[in-house]
Amino acid sequence: MIKMRKILLIILVFSLLLTNTDAIQTLGPDLTIESVIMSPFPVTPGEEFDLLVELKNSNTRKTIKELEFSLDDGYPFKAVSNNVKIASLEPNKKIVVTFRISTDKNAVNGVNTLRLVYEDSTDIKYVSKELLIDVLSNTKDLSIISVRTLPREIVPGSEINAVVTLKNMVNVLMKEIEVDLDLSGDVPFTPIGSTTKKTLNSLNSGEEHDFIFDISVDADAESKVHKIPLIIKYSDEFSKNYTIDTITGFKVATRPKLDYSIDSSEVYSSGKNGNVVIKVVNSGLADVKFLNVELLKTEDYEIISVPNVYLGNLESDDYETAEFKIYANSRKEVPLKLKVNYKDAFNEDYETEEKLMLPLYSSSELIKYGLSGNGGVSTSISYLILVIFVYTFIVEWRKEKSIPKAFKNTVMSFLKFIKKIIKAIRIRTLKRILLRIILFFKEP
Repeated sequence: MIKMRKILLIILVFSLLLTNTDAIQTLGPDLTIESVIMSPFPVTPGEEFDLLVELKNSNTRKTIKELEFSLDDGYPFKAVSNNVKIASLEPNKKIVVTFRISTDKNAVNGVNTLRLVYEDSTDIKYVSKELLIDVLSNTKDLSIISVRTLPREIVPGSEINAVVTLKNMVNVLMKEIEVDLDLSGDVPFTPIGSTTKKTLNSLNSGEEHDFIFDISVDADAESKVHKIPLIIKYSDEFSKNYTIDTITGFKVATRPKLDYSIDSSEVYSSGKNGNVVIKVVNSGLADVKFLNVELLKTEDYEIISVPNVYLGNLESDDYETAEFKIYANSRKEVPLKLKVNYKDAFNEDYETEEKLMLPLYSSSELIKYGLSGNGGVSTSISYLILVIFVYTFIVEWRKEKSIPKAFKNTVMSFLKFIKKIIKAIRIRTLKRILLRIILFFKEP
């Protein structure tokens, strides 16, 4: 018996939920509206539902004939089937008429209305009072207006504010709002002073709210858009729970930093030609793409080679070289003018002009620094003479078994050799000098 009472109580509560409690009303002299039921309940924007209207002939004697029912619909409802005809309704009998109705997809949450229109054989038209229809959207009515950072440009090693702005777009109170900016993944961001979760007790219809997160950016953050999960949980005034699970992005951008230098050169003096190698170093944190180096023509030099060198991609902490062949017109240093074009990680174009000074040297400076073209030949001859001298000295030492005599004989042999050379070229002055040197060594 107790179990049966519980079942009846449940049925009663369910009936109350499905039934519009304000629905009982009189429709004409003999017809009454007993109940109004919507299936499914609640009504959802963009969907169809059945409206079931229970009607009763309250006249105890008279039969109502030729009953015809229709709906006086209006936004946000439109009747799909809008005409129901009943041949007759006997005294104290009930009938249920059903209408198929579509709901506009933009219908707002809350109570909307319809009216039932009735005619019988008397051709008199009766219109009911408003039938209350509850509309409740299944869509997420809390809108993400924006996700932005302050400052807008995120630089590695800086501190920023991430601002998530939400707006209540419907006529329903939103409550228990929780915003989670998930920085637990492989991203170069760390929350400062608080967690990555922010909460709000409630948000009224039409109101906006900013959820602000204090964030530190890693010093070695890569220049790109870092994807970050954004999870928003909330409920409405009907205690229905919602979750928005989406992705937002933070753009870390740093300007590329390129350094230029002369890596090597074959051009040391005016009026000479040779290759000049330019070194380009990416000393910044951002990678560079489509790098092109062009040597611009000036009156200080002639460009013999192709003036453009394409270097392609240049990663951070890496370098490339560009080689050009020039003829130097300038008598002092040569200012090499370069035009450099490239793109960053976000395909933003960059163009710069650079100037590198190529030093030139006089003849004496070339000899001093060992940069003369004859320096190699002179050095080779000097080494050859030294080798011959040492060999002659060893031969004489084996003969004489005396270092002084061996050294003296070696010098004499070299002087005689030089004398023969001088004799061959007939330079008298040098010949006399050499004779005096020989007589000096002959003296005891």
